[in-house]
Amino acid sequence: MAEYFMPEPMDGALKKLWAWVSTGKRFRPAFPRAVQFQTLSACNARCAFCPHGQTPREVPHGRMDDAIFYKIVDECSRHFITRISPYLTNEPLLDERMPRMLSYITKKKMPGTKTKINSNGALLTHELSREILASGLDSLWFSVNGYSPETYRASMDLDLDRTLGNIDAFLDLRDRIGGKRPRVVITTLHTRIVEPELDYARKYWEPRGVVFKIHHMDNRAGEVVAGNRPGDGDPALKRGCDLFLKQAYIVENGDMILCCHDWRQSVVVGNIRNRSIAEVWNSERFTTLIREYFAEDFSNLEICRACR
Repeated sequence: MAEYFMPEPMDGALKKLWAWVSTGKRFRPAFPRAVQFQTLSACNARCAFCPHGQTPREVPHGRMDDAIFYKIVDECSRHFITRISPYLTNEPLLDERMPRMLSYITKKKMPGTKTKINSNGALLTHELSREILASGLDSLWFSVNGYSPETYRASMDLDLDRTLGNIDAFLDLRDRIGGKRPRVVITTLHTRIVEPELDYARKYWEPRGVVFKIHHMDNRAGEVVAGNRPGDGDPALKRGCDLFLKQAYIVENGDMILCCHDWRQSVVVGNIRNRSIAEVWNSERFTTLIREYFAEDFSNLEICRACR
């Protein structure tokens, strides 16, 4: 996705267009370019690099009401956006409604809008695979962090043989029915634990006809200890981040949070139960927080202070 900038309140269309042409950065749109939301707050993995299992009890957990789900999708379907992703800080396949939800998004979304979910693949049964293949999902990303049973268990606390078997079975089923969707991408996070196995990982996925990506580790806005990072030094503090200029993140109770790294839901910019996504996205609270961020005033944005 392109880079974005935050225009000044009085900037007119011509000034914003000139800034886009001269810098290559697009101005923050009136509706997010991508909307990501979780329908269930749970996860079946306990990853060493993820703070999901350490989030405090006061953070809301639960299951998204169908009414909120339909409201999100119906509003998104009235806009030309790049992506709708029904997952956030959770495992989407834990929600038994997911195939039905994906089918509804496929039915409603505008032409050009893609759907994508990220999963650890441990729950991908044969029947669920068939339902996902029939749903019209565009992209399915699997997170595989370890290529020996011991490393995988240390990284994700799951069973490697089961996960790899599930992914292979999904690929075989997709090929047998002659489908091209979803596009399958395998991601591995470059941690200290998995670093010795990265060459093996490349060779493992190469003959399977999938896209393989190695992602560099960030600190999840200060939530993850540096001990999991490979020995290449700490990355620089993130400044000039543009995630909240192009993507909206909604948790299961309808709260729109600032960022996908905000595991504690410490910065809630509004709730969409009784307001539209567009109203929250363009609210004075949200735009004020963005301007504070770019002024490097983190008094209301503690999550951003230590993000790397």
